[in-house]
Amino acid sequence: MKRFAILFPVILGVMFAVAYLPAVREYLVGPFTIGITHLSGWLIQAWGGNAVVTNNVLALPDFAVQVLDMCNGVEATLLMWAAILAFPAPLRYRLIGMGVGFLAVHSVNILRIVSLLYLGAWKPEWFDWVHWYLWDALIMLDILLIFLAWLHWMPLADDRRDPAPR
Repeated sequence: MKRFAILFPVILGVMFAVAYLPAVREYLVGPFTIGITHLSGWLIQAWGGNAVVTNNVLALPDFAVQVLDMCNGVEATLLMWAAILAFPAPLRYRLIGMGVGFLAVHSVNILRIVSLLYLGAWKPEWFDWVHWYLWDALIMLDILLIFLAWLHWMPLADDRRDPAPR
């Protein structure tokens, strides 16, 4: 536990430092954010919605959202990855956890983006509260549940023991 308590903030700090480098923001995070915005717009259109996407702006006829840092899921993913990397586990399980966790965090985040767009169009007076409080809490809960699920499915070190006598 002590190892985790030391490694987690160190890994998280390094990841955030790298993620906020200007080149990383311009060539990785920026295009990723635009991609998440376009995927959100595509999903709305696939379900018959009338969404228009321009760069990182997703719009309906009556409302638009701009997907920015802290709303693109990158920081949430780094938080989850830091927890997985700081925990003593075989590399294979860390990589699986990071990959599945990435998909889970971004699936929930796309749901968040789409729901906020529709909420803003239908009930704009609720938008700020749901955006800043409810969805932030739900994203943190998502990260915690992903990490706990990963811990649950990770093999224990003593799984190779002899089966119980009959």
